[in-house]
Amino acid sequence: MNLMSAIPTPAWVAGFKVATTSCEHCRRSMPVRQISARKVGIRMGERWYCSAPCFGAAVEQKLTELLTSRRLEQAGRMPRMPLGLSLMSRGMLTQTQLKEATDEQKESGEDIGEVLIRQGVVSEEQVTAVRASLWGCPVFDVQKYVLRSKINIPPTFVRRYSAIPLHYVDATKLLLVGFVQGVEYGLLYAIEQIAGCKTQPCFVTPSDFQARLREVEQAKKMFKDTVRREVKFESPRPLAEMARLLCGHGVDLEAEEAIIGKCKDHIWARLKCGPGDVDLIFNTL
Repeated sequence: MNLMSAIPTPAWVAGFKVATTSCEHCRRSMPVRQISARKVGIRMGERWYCSAPCFGAAVEQKLTELLTSRRLEQAGRMPRMPLGLSLMSRGMLTQTQLKEATDEQKESGEDIGEVLIRQGVVSEEQVTAVRASLWGCPVFDVQKYVLRSKINIPPTFVRRYSAIPLHYVDATKLLLVGFVQGVEYGLLYAIEQIAGCKTQPCFVTPSDFQARLREVEQAKKMFKDTVRREVKFESPRPLAEMARLLCGHGVDLEAEEAIIGKCKDHIWARLKCGPGDVDLIFNTL
């Protein structure tokens, strides 16, 4: 995003009207073709901002809306029966085995499914199938398909929610997202806002999740120039400071567009800088 000190606002050139756009904040205008040629200003949604001060004011307003919104991100059906009881009701483990796994879970802090798989009581395929049934989602076999996805999820969210993009269909703008332990609807909503697509959750086994993760990492190594980078801010920051940091990165990277969303206790901003888009992740807790 290049800063603008003075903006020419010609209405007519050689008898032809020039298409212009105006800054949403200060209302100064500029020819559209000049904006594209010089990469002047930055867009956020359908609006264009001519300079860092104007963009910074818009970012602060957007962050205020996101942080004060009462929207329920966790909309959707939640399982009524715990995984262990569901496995036991299906005859896959005994009450004694469940108690032993639960006792170990309390000490290790692991997920109950991970404990049961490690103990050899049930297979990961069985655990995944039951989880999918509880959430009303299908199981996706990663090994059977050639997967392609041009939409990426920041590593922070991949690790935190054990979620990974599996396949994207251009014709329908649908992204298939695989989960291991449970569907995080807040993440799905954030992806839709940032990437402008629809999402469909499914479940994958832990092994398939790791296999897909390795494929994504290998692709990053092959296409270093086009891979998205993540900048994470661990410590919670005041709203004004978040806006300043986001605006500063936009200026430094000469970003053409900024898209800002919220995923539970994180603000997720994507700065579109050509092939090397950058994700900024702010912790709000």
